[in-house]
Formats: sequence, structure tokens, C-alpha cells
Amino acid sequence: MKRLLLIAFYFPPRNNVACYRSGCFAKFLPQHGWLPTVVCQDWPADRPDSDPDFVGAFPDSVEIHRVPPPPERGFYQRVLLRKVAPYLWPHRAPILWWRQARQQIRSLLETTRFDAIWATSDPLTPLALALDASRSSGIPWAADLRDCLNVQSFGSWYKRSFFRRQERRLCRAADRVITVSEGLAEALEGITGNRVSIIPNGFDPSLLPSEKQSPNRVFTILYAGTLVVGRQDPRPVFRALELCLQRGHIPPADVELLFLGTKPESVKQVLADVSQALPVRVLPRLPHRAALALQSQASVLLLLAHAAERGIMTGKVFDYLAAGRPILAVPDDRHTTSVLLKATGAGMAVTDVESIARQLSEWYGRWRLDRSFNVQRNETEIGRYSRAVQAGELARILTELTAGKAN
Repeated sequence: MKRLLLIAFYFPPRNNVACYRSGCFAKFLPQHGWLPTVVCQDWPADRPDSDPDFVGAFPDSVEIHRVPPPPERGFYQRVLLRKVAPYLWPHRAPILWWRQARQQIRSLLETTRFDAIWATSDPLTPLALALDASRSSGIPWAADLRDCLNVQSFGSWYKRSFFRRQERRLCRAADRVITVSEGLAEALEGITGNRVSIIPNGFDPSLLPSEKQSPNRVFTILYAGTLVVGRQDPRPVFRALELCLQRGHIPPADVELLFLGTKPESVKQVLADVSQALPVRVLPRLPHRAALALQSQASVLLLLAHAAERGIMTGKVFDYLAAGRPILAVPDDRHTTSVLLKATGAGMAVTDVESIARQLSEWYGRWRLDRSFNVQRNETEIGRYSRAVQAGELARILTELTAGKAN
């Protein structure tokens, strides 16, 4: 069994989609001959977004070293280190946590012989820790990018250049770069000048309910997760549903728009200019298994795509694939999400209000005849996105990386 030092800021039990990738790799890599030792941020069990079953149980052989954030004391730590230093060292923020994690990693390097290091961003901090560990030990390392700061516009505009420069530097220093889509791989290959491997995000089928869920009694259009107002726009769906109601294609008592784990104020903001009262309900964040069960009971799963950012695809689409309900992606991004839905047969990507209304009317008609209606899914293609399968691909890359370093 080869040994892997796995560095991630986000990691279960935190109930956050950013923890899904690192958590499932740690869970499934031992099945493929790689035993991870994890260094991650500690996330206390009493936090409201703590979910001890977020990815299920880890193998007993997987060591997890949870590094708590040290308390900030005095002007130096609370102001200079927290607010000023990230402009100088954005790859080390939060700096107090970076210091503690670096100390933990150095201690592990003294006691354990690792074959490779894998670190995932964002934030950039795990990549910086991996580079430091690689330089001190000679162990090859892989940089895994779930997002790309040089493609996406995260944070305030005046901070972006600092973070983007460090992302470019760290990726060029890595022995291998891995990302989640072809669009991001193209961008990163331009940055690094080297081939970039692709392991998409995915889903863990072991988290699905063991018994088939009964479909909802009303035609339920479910949106799960965060709604970023300004970058994601559900208003075309609202207007399309208004048309369906006005034309009598869908009775008001037969339909519901359900937002799961979305901030109520975000939903209220995007509903402000809707002329007709729509049947909208907002539920709080649920544990991962409960959220998957609710998604599998929905009639349609709504995905708000990132049409302007090539290669960007929200991770929730993969849980949608697992839930097995028809997916409606708005707008049609004509690249990443659209390609995925066509390849898997899992749903439709549409943009204009009339097309959305026609699709909802068609699916409602099928739902009236059979509440368990579905689309023609390509289960073989969907199976490629199983986290257990993807862990095998990561194991292959790591084995190739260590072989290349040995030569």
C-alpha cells in the first residue's frame, strides 16, 4: 500500500460541497492501493453545518489530523495578519492556521514515509503547504484545482491579481496539475505549459437511500444549495412558470418551487420583480443523506448554469445525477453543463423563457400520468462519475507521478 499525504482546508464533517471531493478520495483511495493521511481544518461537531455522515464512514486505516484555527489575539493578529498579510501572502491565508498546519505536516514527514502529496484548492493554502512539504522532503506533489482563480471572478476585484499570481506560481511548481473540467484544463495548460489531468467532480452512490423514495404529491421543481445573486439567475424559470400558470398548462395547486439550503433573503431578492405570486418554499440546509433523499423525491431538479465561464460547473449537478430525477439546466451554457447532460441523457439545458415553459409543461404532462416519470438516462455514462471510480483514476495518476519521479 502506497502512502499519500492529503492536504485539504475543507473536509468532512463540514456540510459543504467543497468537502465532497477530498472526503470521497480519502474514503475510496485505499480500495485502489493508496492509503491517505489527511491534514485538514478542524470543524467542531457543534457547528450548525456539521454533518458527521457527510460522506459516510472512513476506513479505520485512514489517519485524519484536524488542525483547529488558533484564536486571534491583539491588533497584530486580528488586523495585520488577518486583513493586511493576505495581500502579501494570499497563498497562506488564514495565516495562523497555515502555521499550525505546516507544523503538523513537518511532524508527519519526520515519522511517515509518504510516496506522494495531493493538495486541493481553494483556498490556495493547501497548495502552498504541499509545495513546502515537497521541497523539504523531495516527495512529488499534485495540485488539484476545483476552481480556477485565473478563470473565475472570486472576491473583490482589487484582491484578484494577488491571488491569481500565486495560483499561477503554485501550479507551475507542481509535479502534476489536476482539475475538474476540460475548460479549466485548457486554461491551466496555458498557465503551466504542461498537460493537465481531468478528474471531474462526482457523486457517492453509497449515500443514496437504500429504499426507493416515493415521489412528491405535487409537481416539485427543486433547487439545492447556494444561490449567488448576480452570477446565477432563476428569474427565467420564474417567468416560465408564470406562463404555465397563466395558460392553464399547470394548475397552481399542482406545482411547487422548492429551494433547499438556500438563504431565504437570496430567494426573496430574486422574487422581487415577479408579477405573480408563485408557490415557493424554502427549506434549511439538511444533512447530506437527507438532502439526497429529498432530491430523489422531486419531479425536476433545477440547475443554474454558469454560461459566461467556460469549464465551470456547479458540483450539485453530480448529486442530481445520483438522485436520478430529470435535470433542467438554465441557461444553456453550450459547453460544460450542456455537454454533460447530452452525454448522460439526464436532462435538458435551455435558455429562453418560452423553451423553459414548454419543457416544464411537457414534464408536467408526463408527471400527471406517472409521478415516477423519467428521461432516457445513459447509466453507463453516469457511472463514470462515481466517486469510487474516480478514486481509481486518481490512484493511477499518483502511481504514474511516483514512477516518473523515481526515474
